[in-house]
Amino acid sequence: MNMIRFNQPALSVMDQIFNNTMCESNGCSSATNIYETDQAFIIELNAPGYSKEDFKINLEQQTLKISAESKEEETPDEKFLRREFTVKNMSRSFVLPKSVDIENISADYQNGILKVTLPRKEESLVKKEIAIN
Repeated sequence: MNMIRFNQPALSVMDQIFNNTMCESNGCSSATNIYETDQAFIIELNAPGYSKEDFKINLEQQTLKISAESKEEETPDEKFLRREFTVKNMSRSFVLPKSVDIENISADYQNGILKVTLPRKEESLVKKEIAIN
């Protein structure tokens, strides 16, 4: 038997910022893409089967919480021979960097993808000469 060494790659800056993700309650896991542009960070959640009214997006301190509660109706007459997908409740949390402009966060839901845009703040560079006494 050969042993194969697994080296976990170093976390990129994006992974360090957003790796505090959690999936709560029912142990669900919604596939997520996180990427950045010059103007914003973008979070995309794969969430087919929901309507936009099912989602709640809240911000508390620097934590963005995205949750969805399905109102899937099941009839007692349904007798599945095979059931591989269901729409259940889900919840994800992301700790945001301080460079996010929290006043202008926006979200859009199309074709089963929830896209949350986190615009970057203009960073003000403080320059000051300090006098020596």
